[in-house]
Amino acid sequence: MAPGAVIARPGWVRQLKAAAYRLHPDPRPRLPAHEFSALVELSERIPGWTRGREAFELANVSYLLPNHATIVEVGSFLGSSSLLLAGARQLRGNGLVHCVDPFDASGDPYSAPHYRNIAAELSATLRQQFDNNIRGAGLARYVTVHEGTAELVALQWDRPIDFLFLDGDHSPEGARLAFRCWTPFLNRGGIIALHNSAKRHYARGHDGFRRLVLGELHEPEFHGVYCVGTTTFATKQ
Repeated sequence: MAPGAVIARPGWVRQLKAAAYRLHPDPRPRLPAHEFSALVELSERIPGWTRGREAFELANVSYLLPNHATIVEVGSFLGSSSLLLAGARQLRGNGLVHCVDPFDASGDPYSAPHYRNIAAELSATLRQQFDNNIRGAGLARYVTVHEGTAELVALQWDRPIDFLFLDGDHSPEGARLAFRCWTPFLNRGGIIALHNSAKRHYARGHDGFRRLVLGELHEPEFHGVYCVGTTTFATKQ
């Protein structure tokens, strides 16, 4: 998670849908605008940092995946972006989002204090509040939680992935470790998304995913790289 939320403004849903069609004028099913609006509204009730255009794109990429898609989100916090991913799969009627997080408010030196401040205001633990948020949205059947660090959970992982969303430890070391642990499981033609990776100034030790974009998301391993908001997407060759 990357502190610094962008709040969606009224009217964005219609504009984003039109813009998305201009960018991707293909006959594949796209996330219905009214359903997207409901997902974003639910997501924005939960503390998080995926908002506006990138919230739309995250949900839409999830929605466009094949039937029974396997999605892995590394760094789930309280479930704001998890809800976007799982809600889109609920609309498709299948698929599963695997949420990987230690639920201990850990992270890079810039982010961790923000996490701890939010956690201190809760009446439940981070894991309990995450579960409450997912259940409250009616998405429990589309979400499986793996409580632990990216590295430890990856050691027990054994299945291919269709969509990998990395949004955990944003330090250069943490981001690279998660990338190296999880990208071998990404299918050819699968999609990776790196949050907090747009071209901008970063606080010291908070630019891990930006470094990955510059150093790893290029041919021959990846193609079709594009950025929406602060999230960079690419397709594995």
